[in-house]
Amino acid sequence: MVFAVAYGGHIRMFDARKFEKIASYNVKPVVTNSTLEASFSPDGNHIISGSGDGSVYAWNVRSGKVARWGSTDNEPPLVRWAPGSLMFVTGSSELSCWVPDLSKLGSFTISK
Repeated sequence: MVFAVAYGGHIRMFDARKFEKIASYNVKPVVTNSTLEASFSPDGNHIISGSGDGSVYAWNVRSGKVARWGSTDNEPPLVRWAPGSLMFVTGSSELSCWVPDLSKLGSFTISK
């Protein structure tokens, strides 16, 4: 079992049985008194999170490759995958629906 924690501009993935850090991903920190969420895809292969710059990031859990999409004028603190699909929504002062082609994740690579 794996879980992710988003805090201070870092998304950390842990093994829940051993409480060992497996990976760490970075996003732009949010302003004071604001939080961001990290969410696993239904198949467990990707994590998404908002960022303090208003972008949305998706990481491939196995390869560490990351894609970034411009989002809103505000940091999207809420991210949720749709059950049984790779569509997700982000929410702040506006709601956005996303249907990314994650098979092309490598072509959008920013960091590894």
